[in-house]
Amino acid sequence: MLTGANAWFEAECAGENGQLETGEPVPGVFTAGGSRVEFEETTLDDIQRLFGGTLQDNGESRWVCYQDKHENRAYWFISYLPMQHGRVSSLGITPLANHNLCGQPVKPLHITGVTLPAPGADLTAINHHFQTAIKPGSSCATIFHSREAGQFTTLNSVSYRFEHDHAVSVMFSQVTTN
Repeated sequence: MLTGANAWFEAECAGENGQLETGEPVPGVFTAGGSRVEFEETTLDDIQRLFGGTLQDNGESRWVCYQDKHENRAYWFISYLPMQHGRVSSLGITPLANHNLCGQPVKPLHITGVTLPAPGADLTAINHHFQTAIKPGSSCATIFHSREAGQFTTLNSVSYRFEHDHAVSVMFSQVTTN
């Protein structure tokens, strides 16, 4: 469940690396199983129609998650309530361990178009990609990029969890405000 093993999704990363700004864009569009997914446009119902699974809810968020045993990962499509109203605003990629409640997708869920260092990337590669200075030994970091278009501001972020200076989990998100 999102409120248990993945509480880090909703908790802020504490310390110096809590919020680091980058000039590098963080994606808001990617492909899952050959279908385009656009944050704040694609709905959880759309994802469920593509891959099956059960929508889950904790009163603050709705999500559907899938196992990828081949990659040893779980994929979490998340919508924060009430702001997103069921539209996907985040994709989390975590180790498969302890996520046996995630369903099996009815078709392959190969994710492409994500131009971010993925789980397994080392701290040096992440710092190089985002031109940041996450310190060795950090347990987590959140990196964000914002852009303005007229009266709207779009904030894209990516949160990493580290073990031994390697990313074990990643979640990237988007929120647009006016």
